[in-house]
Amino acid sequence: MNWARVDTAFNDHDFGVFNYETRPFKIVKKLHSAEIAECWEINSPEGLIWWIKEHGDSMHQECRQGTVAILFSRRCEHSPPSSLPVSMDGFSRLVELFRIHPTIVRTILREVASFYRTYLRDGTIVYTARTCSTWRDDDISLSSTYLPNEELNLCVFYGCNETQSTSIINNLEKADSAIYHSLLPAGLLVELDRGRLLKKIEKVTTDFTEATETMSSTSRDLESTSTQTSINQSSDLERSLDLYTEDRQLAKGIGIVEHQISSMIYHTVELEQMHFAQRRRARRKSGSKNQNHSIEMYILDHSNNDVRFRERLLEIRREYEQKLDQCRMVLDGLSFTTQRASDLANIRIALATKKESTQMKSIALVTMIFLPVTSVAQSIFSMGVFNWTASTEQTVLSFYFWVYVAIAGGLTLVTVGTWWVLTRGHKGEPDAAKLV
Repeated sequence: MNWARVDTAFNDHDFGVFNYETRPFKIVKKLHSAEIAECWEINSPEGLIWWIKEHGDSMHQECRQGTVAILFSRRCEHSPPSSLPVSMDGFSRLVELFRIHPTIVRTILREVASFYRTYLRDGTIVYTARTCSTWRDDDISLSSTYLPNEELNLCVFYGCNETQSTSIINNLEKADSAIYHSLLPAGLLVELDRGRLLKKIEKVTTDFTEATETMSSTSRDLESTSTQTSINQSSDLERSLDLYTEDRQLAKGIGIVEHQISSMIYHTVELEQMHFAQRRRARRKSGSKNQNHSIEMYILDHSNNDVRFRERLLEIRREYEQKLDQCRMVLDGLSFTTQRASDLANIRIALATKKESTQMKSIALVTMIFLPVTSVAQSIFSMGVFNWTASTEQTVLSFYFWVYVAIAGGLTLVTVGTWWVLTRGHKGEPDAAKLV
């Protein structure tokens, strides 16, 4: 089955998933005993080798109760997290030093918001997580290894932009006792994802309000049939469809993130149970009262951090639920607005058709008046009713002209009268404009 791997060794396939292009990135270390975080800018392969030689050994021997994080920079705005700023050899060195678990390969390839934890036999906890790849401009991934004996997080953030790197460093400096909690790196990822999703929700809501106002103003002039009005309507409808698609993707993404957070909340319960079990074992093994009190306070501190993480995750999930309702409201509003615009467009077409129909009736009436007269005139002319070559003593108008008048007038009255009788039944139909 395609589940998370237990083995800790990278193979050639795992290394082949990543793209390698040397560029600057950062390494940050924040220990509970230090007031501020240490940060190194790695600008070249030589710089990475120097850092490993200077700090690699001390990281496992001297670092306790803290977090050491690699902030892999993003190649460009839409590059995936698998694009690394180091060579394959450099990444291989970091895999060994930071104990990066190959589960990160599976997490990156899935391209959906996810959270996984794996317990290794020596008590080490491995985490992998990522944000949704629908919006690639700020999509990041995480691999983290927690060493319980040292209470040390060794984590890697893949695909950070400058804003995200700054946010991670600032949050590490403000983490206080949570700096050595195993969920801290995943919590930082959740906070970053929350920030970007809230911005996108606000943008969609603002665009929806503007689109609604624009479509409402465009639809007020029902009598307008100009080309520019038609172009504006088509543009507004196309914009609404784009917003509808974007909002649906956003709602789907929030739903997936809610499942991710739920998994993390469940894991906080697991951790709390583990710490409670450790607390009971420590009570049995402790000797002096001072030692017992020290262990109690130590484990209690961990339990308090478990609760802090769970409460914050619950708070974020509730916020997502509210934003999901907001997305649904936007979807309903877009559906109503689009349907309303479509109805108004149909009414506008009906009014234009009615106007054209009225014009055609006028043309038909004129035709019905002139057609009998013309037809009879052609017949009478050919029969010599008019004497165009008459002399002075003779009249041009024949004595039988009354025949022409009688026949032409009678046919005209019959034609117009028949048309009136056949069409007067439609006068009781409602006016399309009154339906608005």
